[in-house]
Amino acid sequence: MADTVFRKKSEITSQPEVSPEGKEPTRGSEAQEEVPYLDYEREHNHPHSVDYFNLGDTWEDPEGGFPKEISVIEEYLQDRINKGELANSVNSVKEELKRLEKINNISKEERAVVKIGTLTAYVKFLMETDKIKFNIRRYGNH
Repeated sequence: MADTVFRKKSEITSQPEVSPEGKEPTRGSEAQEEVPYLDYEREHNHPHSVDYFNLGDTWEDPEGGFPKEISVIEEYLQDRINKGELANSVNSVKEELKRLEKINNISKEERAVVKIGTLTAYVKFLMETDKIKFNIRRYGNH
């Protein structure tokens, strides 16, 4: 008869999972959910465009900030969402801003002043053409 070797029972030692210091483990219901775009400003105390363009705390500064430009861009995005042309999510707004940058050939531009100035002018143009189209539909060809 050949030598028979039987497996020995191995004990499994279970150690508690250790999280990196300073981080709490998240559970399904506690995970951070992204707020809808229209609630972003209320939740974060500044418009989404401020974060998108990495403007920091000085975006409202009247002499070196972009308060007027940001409000125009935000108005355009909110109008698109209210009309149902854009989903009410931060991701869809990011994609729309990337699309606008690409159309204006500024996607590789690093200077925020150039990006914001160009996008503001383009968004004003789009809003003005929307107003013309609205008036044509409203008043017709009388």
